[in-house]
Amino acid sequence: MVHERLDEEPWGDLLDELRAICLDLPESSETINFGNPWFRAGKKPFAIFGVREGAPGVSFRADPFARELLLDDERYFPTPYMHHHGWLTLRLEEPVDWDEVEEHLLDSYRMQALKRMLRALDG
Repeated sequence: MVHERLDEEPWGDLLDELRAICLDLPESSETINFGNPWFRAGKKPFAIFGVREGAPGVSFRADPFARELLLDDERYFPTPYMHHHGWLTLRLEEPVDWDEVEEHLLDSYRMQALKRMLRALDG
């Protein structure tokens, strides 16, 4: 996702919610890449928070079948530079459906995590 440089101030509540979801997963971490928070399963990213054209969004990896269905919803779009690797971006429009976001992030995490991480998650 091509992001504007992130100033956390106006997006602090959204980031807090994303962090609560992402950092609760086994061996997950947060790094800053290109000025934006990236959440990783071990070394592999599974979620990216960014702002595009003034609107916040979260990017995640989705399976091919889900991508086709989700792209019918105008809130979703192919993540620039990453869509060919299966990434989509969801605009975080108010009110945010955090159950929906969590489902996408968990699916993305499962695609990126190592087997031991998945055992810890499911254990």
